[in-house]
Order: sequence, then structure tokens, then C-alpha cells
Amino acid sequence: MIILAKTKKKTTEKKSLPKISTFSDGLRYPWGVPKRLWNILWALIPVLGWLALIGYSQNIIRAIVAGNKKDLPEFISFGENLRKGFLLFVKMLPLVLAYFFITTIPVIGGIAGFVAVVFFMPYLIINLFITDDFGESFNIKKVWDNVFNNLEEYLIAYLKMIGFTLVYGILLIILIGIPCLQFGCWFFLAEFYTNHN
Repeated sequence: MIILAKTKKKTTEKKSLPKISTFSDGLRYPWGVPKRLWNILWALIPVLGWLALIGYSQNIIRAIVAGNKKDLPEFISFGENLRKGFLLFVKMLPLVLAYFFITTIPVIGGIAGFVAVVFFMPYLIINLFITDDFGESFNIKKVWDNVFNNLEEYLIAYLKMIGFTLVYGILLIILIGIPCLQFGCWFFLAEFYTNHN
């Protein structure tokens, strides 16, 4: 009886492995509801449209982290996306400036910039988009705990993102690659964040 109880306890406590999407899952993601790809046309409105698309990108990342990996969320409100996009732009600016400052450091700037853009910036940006907290864009400890302690899985997600970019980068010649890149490029890294945050 005691042995059975211990076995049952171990089974209950055993964590289920996180679901990791295939490369083809990521490629299909922007096409879940194809008409939502037309939201890229907001980019034709200088500055305001670009900021609104930053706000919409937050909706996309939050939807993926919440578990919706099938289709893009609705755009809903231009004004609300514009407001969120502007605030995110302001909050991201110090992080971007810090990155450019790092790249100017003599001798080590190139290497430090590469490490930052591969291992730190993506996770920190997603973290900011999820939390809406300016301080979280500099939460280096969280990056260390989640990225470097799950390095193999992170690198796989990052390589999938590069592959996604290459595939839809080629399709830029027929324009359809533009919205797919804009709306789907964060898919694999947002999924990694879901499993490790």
C-alpha cells in the first residue's frame, strides 16, 4: 500500500513536457485567418500606422503565450493599438539605445552586440510585451534563468525563427511575405517564453 501511494504521488508530481510546435506549424500560423494579413496595410499610414502595428504585435505575442497558436488575433481598434504601440515604443527605446551603446564598445562591441541580439533582446522584448512593465525590459536575471538554463531549446526556437524569416523573406518578391514576416516572426520565441518564464 505504501509503495503504491508513493508511486501515485510521483506520477502526480511529474511535470508534463511542454508542447513544442513544428516548423510547419509556425509557417502555417499567419494563415489561420488569411484576411487578417490585410492588417499590414495600416503600415501605409506613416508613423501612426507603424505604432498601431507595434500595438497589434503585442496582441499577437500575448495570444501565442496564452495558447492560441492557430491564428492571428483580431485587430479590433486602431486607436487602442496606436495607444499601446506608442507606450511600447517609449518603453523599448532605452533597451534599443543600450544595445547600440554596447555595439560601440571598442574591441568587444561586435561580440557583445551579437550575444545581446541573439540571447537577450528577443526574450526581453517579449517579456516587456507580456508584462507592460518597463523594468522587465532589463530583467537580465530572468533571461539568465530561462534562456541559459534551457539553451538547447532556445537555440532550436531561434533557428526556427531564422528559417521562418528566410522562407517568407523569399516570398517578399510577391509581397505576401511582408505580413507573414511582420505577424509571424515571433511565433517560435513567444512559444519558448510560454514554456519558460
